[in-house]
Amino acid sequence: MIEDVPKRKLILLNSQFTFISLVKHKLMQKYTVLLICFFISFKLIAQQVNIIEYSQSISVDNIKKDVYELASEKMQGRETAEPGQKLAAVYIYKQFKEAGIASCQMKTDSLSYFQNFSIYKKTIPTLKLSINNKELKAYEDFSLTGFKNLKIDDIELVFLGTAPDSSYLNKDFSNKAVLFLTPNLFAGPVKALDIINRTNCNIVFYCNPTNPHQIQPIIQRQKQMFSTRQMLHPQKFTLKNPFDSVSHSKQYQNYNKMLSTYQGPISESVTAKILDVKVRNLRKYIAGTPLKLKSKNKIKADIELINDYLEERTENVIACIPGNEKKDEYIVISAHYDHIGCNGKKIFYGANDNASGTAAVIEIARKLKEAVNSGLQLKRSIVFAAFTGEEKGLLGSKYFVETNTFPHNSIKANLNIDMLGRKDKRHKNTNFVYLLGANDINPKLKVMTNRINNQYPKIELDYSYDTPGNFLYRASDQASFVDRGIPAIFYFNGLHDDYHKTTDTPNKIDYESIKKVSSLIFLTAIELANQE
Repeated sequence: MIEDVPKRKLILLNSQFTFISLVKHKLMQKYTVLLICFFISFKLIAQQVNIIEYSQSISVDNIKKDVYELASEKMQGRETAEPGQKLAAVYIYKQFKEAGIASCQMKTDSLSYFQNFSIYKKTIPTLKLSINNKELKAYEDFSLTGFKNLKIDDIELVFLGTAPDSSYLNKDFSNKAVLFLTPNLFAGPVKALDIINRTNCNIVFYCNPTNPHQIQPIIQRQKQMFSTRQMLHPQKFTLKNPFDSVSHSKQYQNYNKMLSTYQGPISESVTAKILDVKVRNLRKYIAGTPLKLKSKNKIKADIELINDYLEERTENVIACIPGNEKKDEYIVISAHYDHIGCNGKKIFYGANDNASGTAAVIEIARKLKEAVNSGLQLKRSIVFAAFTGEEKGLLGSKYFVETNTFPHNSIKANLNIDMLGRKDKRHKNTNFVYLLGANDINPKLKVMTNRINNQYPKIELDYSYDTPGNFLYRASDQASFVDRGIPAIFYFNGLHDDYHKTTDTPNKIDYESIKKVSSLIFLTAIELANQE
């Protein structure tokens, strides 16, 4: 009986009982934790195996069907804002809808899948030039290019001869225009830029009196450039400033000045009239004979340039599989579906560039939806974006990012696909993919990609171009995300002889190769979506 036990022994018994209870409690906690960990691990392992099986079941036939459809004759090369591009947009939206994937607005009506926006095509500028009150013929006697509108009257035109450095070094030509002679009009812009940077001048004309037939091909080329240039904002030059305003102040100043400068060729006959000399004397001057100018009066010019823009409507196609715990955070899988259209009866089919990447996005979306329907859990949402206007300057992805379709801090990564299923001259087969950006904003992406690839599909991962300064890193839609500090990987199979030619056709593509890269992206997207 307890009453008979001495007090000292009673304390000892209670201590022993407490110790045994504590040990039992700790053991129960430990085994409970181990048991929970076992079930979690089992579930994760089971899901991982299932995910790999799903990635292996990505359909070569589906990818091939989509590429052949997008690169078909009826799509007419899918040029931005043209009927073929819009036909392709409808095809893409239908694939998302048939797979049971909603739009990014979580709707399934047809209009909700399209992100509509305007682009502006720069038409041939209106030009006027009068010298000493004599009006010249635009695009015949002269041409002038510039990013901003210009109207200036009674500006002095300074003649620099053949423009040796000594003729303009340490000179200030602010509020003046310059005219010089050159034996090659194609070299004119380089000398003009040097004059602009060194003299504060912002209007330069150049003339080649030795070859009167050279000016028209240059003017025609300028006209073609005007007709193909498109932008998101009229009257706005949208190239990213390549210089830091603090650490590269001189380059920054020159860059800003370039946006307000104007230059162009002028004919030898007009130049001779301006200077009141014979054309043959200009030619002799180029050869080294001194040129005597009859008049020492100042040459005055009235100049006007008006940039005109034509508004056109186009559309991205966006779909989304919502996540659970962090559904307001997003992984964006993207590809551009536009190409460069037609030239007369010649169709630039764009099978590799970029029907291949678009087909990959569509098939990854189908397979992810199947996996989710079978029980795959996604913490974050996965967005599928088919961008238009990439060939015109990444316009579709710029619009997507600039307009905050999703807040920038909510997009955790972009996986962008462009030109799969072919090989370049550096590789013997198509069992590889270049990855760009994996080691840039978030270097963990490279580690993750290598680990996933070692499980499946075990292809060659080529990081040869994976440097921020590589021009290819800026050449596709991932650049729009990178500009906003969003980590991105660019999946790419290199350039080849059919790039931007009518010979880029579906029959030249290795569809098994696209499947393998798609499997890698499929697995990477799931891991990114489910990271803590």
